[in-house]
Amino acid sequence: MSDPYAEFAGKYAYQGSERFKKVLRVLMNDDEVAVANMLPANAEEIAGNTGKPIDSINAVLAGLFKKGVIFESSKGYRPAREIFQLHDATGSDVRSDELWGRDLLDAWWDFSENELFKDLAKWAGDFVSPVSRVIPARASITDPAKLMPDEDIEDIIDRTTRVAVVSCPCRRMAQKCDRPVEVCIQMNRGAEYAIKRGSGREVSKDEAKQILRTASEGGLVHSMSNIPGAGHYICNCCSDCCIFMYPWLTYGVVEKGITRSRFEAKVDVESCSGCQDCVEQCPFGAIKMIKVAGQKKMKASVDPAKCFGCGVCAVQCITDSIKLYEVREYSQA
Repeated sequence: MSDPYAEFAGKYAYQGSERFKKVLRVLMNDDEVAVANMLPANAEEIAGNTGKPIDSINAVLAGLFKKGVIFESSKGYRPAREIFQLHDATGSDVRSDELWGRDLLDAWWDFSENELFKDLAKWAGDFVSPVSRVIPARASITDPAKLMPDEDIEDIIDRTTRVAVVSCPCRRMAQKCDRPVEVCIQMNRGAEYAIKRGSGREVSKDEAKQILRTASEGGLVHSMSNIPGAGHYICNCCSDCCIFMYPWLTYGVVEKGITRSRFEAKVDVESCSGCQDCVEQCPFGAIKMIKVAGQKKMKASVDPAKCFGCGVCAVQCITDSIKLYEVREYSQA
């Protein structure tokens, strides 16, 4: 008899991965994975093919939807389109901790560290253009009026129809830093999904803006899909845990995956205290301390080749010695 978990794993090209199948076995029992393998379909089609009562099929589908394994579609239900969608939907829901403790999160992290991250680095090499883009922290910009609508984090929020917040699946899984967790912003259809499923809570636009300020103050990088417009999410990423930033930085392909903002950090040497906090906070390793003529203390210096214009250093700077300055003309993704 064929392995139904391997069959489902095959939807994401991981049919041979025992680690990924372990994730799926935590998420689904045998009856559930059998139904999941029939998707895309609606309850009537599945009931007709299996001979099982439609009420029992609807109950299985509802359970899989609540867990984040499947999504509503025009045909009824479908599996997650990509492994990242499955990762985020199942890993962000804090309610799952009541079901599985850390079993699901640990299984995801074991699979990610040993298999997925390496593959993500390989896939990045084939990208025609980066799939993600940095959005600068608003407080880091010397002149916010220079921000265009698609790079102004608050303007992006203002243009949404609905907003929700969920917990970061990456930091929940990795537990490698103490940065804020309930900061992943879902917008428009993404927000509607999180609210309907119960995995996120609806927030006002003002609260969403405050959450984003908290994220940048906590050393997190705002990022979105590298497409024009508001999109469906704003991630707040760290270099220790993020499903994209962590492997791309680790394997040296970050420029293949993430587009820089149009801004660059610059240091006012006179006011810089030499505390070195920015060196530790920069997720891209773009800052080092150097000796400056006429100065007794070492001063922070930004390497333009490594700076992605996220503004984390500027937000963290206690002497307000670092700001972001426009260095590139605006062009849509």
